[in-house]
Amino acid sequence: MRLSKVWLAFGVTGALAVAAATVSATEVSLRCAAVAFVVLAWQAAAGARSAPRRLRWLLAAGCVLFAAVPVVQLAAIADRPADAGWFGYGPPDTAALTALLDAARRAVRWEQVSAGVRLGAVVLLAGAVHRLPRVHRRGRAVATVAGAVVLGVGIVADRWTGIDLDRLVPALRGTWPGLLAAAAGIAALVLAGRRADRRGLVVAGAALVAVGAAVTQSDLTGSWLSAAALADTICGTTQPAIMVSTATDSAAGASLDLEPALMTAVLLAGPALLVAGVPRAATPPEGGEAAPPESGEAAPPEGGEAAPPESGGAEPQDG
Repeated sequence: MRLSKVWLAFGVTGALAVAAATVSATEVSLRCAAVAFVVLAWQAAAGARSAPRRLRWLLAAGCVLFAAVPVVQLAAIADRPADAGWFGYGPPDTAALTALLDAARRAVRWEQVSAGVRLGAVVLLAGAVHRLPRVHRRGRAVATVAGAVVLGVGIVADRWTGIDLDRLVPALRGTWPGLLAAAAGIAALVLAGRRADRRGLVVAGAALVAVGAAVTQSDLTGSWLSAAALADTICGTTQPAIMVSTATDSAAGASLDLEPALMTAVLLAGPALLVAGVPRAATPPEGGEAAPPESGEAAPPEGGEAAPPESGGAEPQDG
């Protein structure tokens, strides 16, 4: 199977995942995304044979874990409780709130598992980026550090600025997989700024992976805070005003929703750019075919094919 066909298969399955997310076909989108990541893992393992084997297997293992994330999300959808079928105006009773709280906590547990799997995937991809040869490019390093700082500030400002101090420690305990995944994504972005990457694919892929991890952390934190607020309502800490709650099935049909489609595209594009860029960045220093200007290994181009090591080494190198 040719590698170009592998990329074609990834493009088709990824496009189907994005299109399904656009029309709110969530389960179809998740299945297509899982298949796309499996194809990407095959490309990482079989492509760029001149790249180090350990580097390729790090990429492949990360893509396999990325494929496991939509599988976990499909299991979470299947584990949702049956719809209660009630519709009420005004403050609901304790039984209704308790049922909602149980469903919210179950959803949070599934999101924690999904964030934990994504954490492992991001760590593996960050490890692959870390194994690339280092270069000194101050402009790119400053840009990636600035982007990492902006992303970190956005994470803090999104969910954590208005949180109560007495809820801070429980929130950290409940959302630590997402926080660590976001931290690993930020670390991968910072590492990419000082690695050999002439085409910018590694930096772009690391940036998209970091954004995807940050969004995962934001979703997990929002779900945990909603469940905590619902628990406070049941305990009488807060009094709900007029609540309109529905537990009916989503019978409205498909509708265009660009936000999940954009997020699906980001989640697919980040690892794909890393799979395309990391072997390219690692191959020149290892194979010696076309050594980049920043690496000092200039012996193969200067020696040429007619200069043996013992004869051509005296004149050009000593002079």
